Amino acid sequence: MNRDELRTRPTALPPRIFESGDHRVLYPSEPTGGTWIAVNDTGVCLALLNWHRINRLPLGDVISRGEVVRALVESDSIEEISARLKSLMLDRIRPFRLIVCVPRRSLIAEYGWNLKELKGQNHDWNPHHWFSSGYDEKQAEFERAQVCQVAWRQPSAGSLEWLRDLHCSHLPERGPFSICMHETRAETVSYTEVNVTNASVTMRYQPGSPCGRARIYDETLAMGT
Repeated sequence: MNRDELRTRPTALPPRIFESGDHRVLYPSEPTGGTWIAVNDTGVCLALLNWHRINRLPLGDVISRGEVVRALVESDSIEEISARLKSLMLDRIRPFRLIVCVPRRSLIAEYGWNLKELKGQNHDWNPHHWFSSGYDEKQAEFERAQVCQVAWRQPSAGSLEWLRDLHCSHLPERGPFSICMHETRAETVSYTEVNVTNASVTMRYQPGSPCGRARIYDETLAMGT
């Protein structure tokens, strides 16, 4: 996952292991504690994208979208995630899309909250890409999808090195629509990778743009029973 944010946003903190409910969980965080991606010791991984196409704002005090993943990460099933998600004060949270991967069930689920209703759908256990952009989301989705489609024709497609190279991509040109995004007000501020095996979960985190040479952080959790 590439995270695109305003250049003025405070720098996030690298991944740490936390105790949450009956689980150990792993995620990077805002200085205030929220997060956009997390994984627990059963391999359940959640990633949240801002949904810029939905131009609506909550009424009253707004709850940060960074609290959504943190509230759900101790869940070990899609049923529990769905129930917890519906119990949140969604009417105070800006529109978002939430992607959930449950490797032990070979399940990918997607939830969309548009400030009117929460919709969920399941996806096949196959490669997928999701894109978000505060610059022009529709155009960014089109441009980045084209780049990914071409990338999947490469002999190394699907490998970790291929994935990292893809998230460094400046095609079709370095700018607001490239996967590694750069524009005047915003840019890609981090890259986060989650690798789940039968024995462990590893989160690899690189602050700054993926095309840069910032220090890489690795944290590993042993898989629970």
